[in-house]
Amino acid sequence: MRGLTRAGKRASEMAFNAGGGAINWFPGHMAAASRAIRDRLKLADLVIEVRDARIPLSSANEDLQPVLSAKRRILALNKKDLANPNIMNMWLDHFQSCKQDCISLNAHSSNSINQLLGLVELKLREAILKEPTLLVMVVGVPNVGKSALINSIHRIANSRFPVNDKMKRARVGPLPGVTQDIAGYKIASQPSIYVLDTPGVLVPSIPDMETGLKLALTGAVKDSVVGEERIAKYLLSLLNIRKTPLHWERLLHRREEFDEDPDDSCEKGSRGSVRRRQRFNNSDALYVQLACQLTW
Repeated sequence: MRGLTRAGKRASEMAFNAGGGAINWFPGHMAAASRAIRDRLKLADLVIEVRDARIPLSSANEDLQPVLSAKRRILALNKKDLANPNIMNMWLDHFQSCKQDCISLNAHSSNSINQLLGLVELKLREAILKEPTLLVMVVGVPNVGKSALINSIHRIANSRFPVNDKMKRARVGPLPGVTQDIAGYKIASQPSIYVLDTPGVLVPSIPDMETGLKLALTGAVKDSVVGEERIAKYLLSLLNIRKTPLHWERLLHRREEFDEDPDDSCEKGSRGSVRRRQRFNNSDALYVQLACQLTW
């Protein structure tokens, strides 16, 4: 986490803000969904706020936090299979120290979903004794896995508490913005428990470019909104600052070997050597070299 903080402080040095400032991606369906979510939150008995386990702070919708903090809430850090487990444990400790119920999970893992359902039952224990019908809302920014989580909850809950309703599935997809309407799914009877799947909503404007880049890297913001080249540079910079082994260095080393004696290769007339040299585009290799030299 310290590495990421250090990276954030020097983001301006990398000129990631060049050619763009605040990120604005708030299509019409998000504005409507944001209003609908606020209205239904008043009726919710429990909120499951899904965040991306790789960026648990950046993937929070800051506009909704005041409302969510006043509700029974579980923070579900999804996609833990893609996150660094050591850093993941540090985040769990952090949220627990803030007196916030938090669980890391993989939406496609039955074990994870069973743990989540156990926590849901614990949080609703008092309400179950008083209310005949309970409402659980699942909220979060785009593409954190809300619909996948809903489908897994519905499938497992239906096996534990069979209901007569026809099995429905929430739409899922690799790009943000697949879910555009609020949909309800019954997951239990006596009492009746419904879970609401909601569209992913962002804040109208993301003033911090680095937050926007993190969201774009994890698929919460469309690449075209931020810029593919800017995202690629940011990713390479993060890999460099974390000292992640890169194959680029070997590629560059091989390129230098080929470029050392270009005349000799041509004089020998070896078709193989000429073909091997043509595989490397000088501009591409130079771009990689510059990216690997970034130290922020």
